[in-house]
Amino acid sequence: MRLIVKDNNALERDELTNAILNNDSAGYEAALLRKKYHKKSSKEINELKDEITELKYLVKTLLVKMNK
Repeated sequence: MRLIVKDNNALERDELTNAILNNDSAGYEAALLRKKYHKKSSKEINELKDEITELKYLVKTLLVKMNK
């Protein structure tokens, strides 16, 4: 049997194990979407960093060739 945690309907306490469980499926789905968005954003930022590094290298190479 599970008991509702005081002041929070999304949490329940399992009487057998005394564990607190979250039964908020909408909150869980929202957390998964946030995680997915964060992962995608991090990937895009890393790709942009790589592109900037490559551009800096190309500009340095051009400057060396222009000075010869």
